Amino acid sequence: MPTMLRMPSLLFLVLIGAYQIVLGNALDGGAAAGIGALLAGNYDNSAQVAQAGSPHVTVMIESTQRPDWELWRVHMDVDPAVALAARSATALDVVWAMNIARGNDKSLQLIPYTLRPSIQESSLSASAFDEKQWLSLEACALLGDFGKSHIVAQVAGDEMCVAAAMGLGGKRAFLPSSIEREADWLHVQITYLGNPLLVNALRVIG
Repeated sequence: MPTMLRMPSLLFLVLIGAYQIVLGNALDGGAAAGIGALLAGNYDNSAQVAQAGSPHVTVMIESTQRPDWELWRVHMDVDPAVALAARSATALDVVWAMNIARGNDKSLQLIPYTLRPSIQESSLSASAFDEKQWLSLEACALLGDFGKSHIVAQVAGDEMCVAAAMGLGGKRAFLPSSIEREADWLHVQITYLGNPLLVNALRVIG
């Protein structure tokens, strides 16, 4: 067969292969919605504060108009004396966008995104979510088991996430390194004053 006739067929096969890869990695809306519904809610670690003297942390996970995206708003109240010694504010806030996706091996994962510097946090609305306002932190994706009533996921222990998070400044302390969602609880591993902090937050009703 002449070369000119073989080329269109070869191109067709390449395109079909790429299309199949995209389909294989795609997450159907029902699966994403189920994971999103399990995660969504307001969580407060007041019980942990009373028992262990941990800093007060709230996590608000908001559904967007897209089933595979959510906004995570993390707030921490810092003891004034600790804040003074650390030269930090007494109230710290960070917002992440989380993409519920599949990796190349088809496993489920949560990919965090950080807000572009040109976008004001006060302008964000979950109901008007725009992916273009965010920058991917795929190296810090949370991998694990995503069940119907229980989620356990953590960041792979390598240097790729460390390198990706370096440009985040103080925000990187609030980047989750592991999460667990079970019953009415959300357990999130973040960093506080340079040390790991496991936040045990109870879902708040109303």
